[in-house]
Amino acid sequence: MLKQLLVCSLSALLLAGCSTEEAVPKKVVKPMELPLEFKLDTSKNPSDPDKTEAVYTMTGKIDNPLYLTGIEYFASGEQKIWFTETIKPGQYDGEKLKLGQEFNTTKGYRSYMYDLDGLMQEKSEESDTLKRFMMNGVEFRDKSFRPSEYELLMFEKSTVQTSMSGKSMDTIHSPKGIKLKKGERAFTISLSTTPVGGSSDDTL
Repeated sequence: MLKQLLVCSLSALLLAGCSTEEAVPKKVVKPMELPLEFKLDTSKNPSDPDKTEAVYTMTGKIDNPLYLTGIEYFASGEQKIWFTETIKPGQYDGEKLKLGQEFNTTKGYRSYMYDLDGLMQEKSEESDTLKRFMMNGVEFRDKSFRPSEYELLMFEKSTVQTSMSGKSMDTIHSPKGIKLKKGERAFTISLSTTPVGGSSDDTL
């Protein structure tokens, strides 16, 4: 009886196998690509002790270009664009954006640096005029963020006077928010969805 049951079971399996349709391949669903985020990297020490630096890790996707812009502002209302670089649309997975600043009134020297995943550019100036400045202060964006219409990443302020008005960079949401008194200058590095102060020059 047991032998008969085994034969019947085997026959049933063979019949089932013959009538079974081929399995339809499953559609692979990719995880949703997240919008680009810049995460502050606090593990990196400054590569140059004379420079103040900040490093951000880029993760996610952007569909439109972003513009990294360095502009100097004067109390007279004039502006000087030092650089405008384009960050291309695409997927980013751990690339680094590093910013650096140095202002030495004794030497009459200052420099501003940006480095996108190993591609480094530095703009500098040396003059006796810079030796006249009495005070200088700089702030970097100290938290992670996602790009918006205008993001201020660095805000530097200097003056030839013995005192300087103070304003946190967190209160500045556009170039119109930069207010200067006589004898003061400001330098900003910003990230925006459209060029600030002019069109882009180069592509990172």
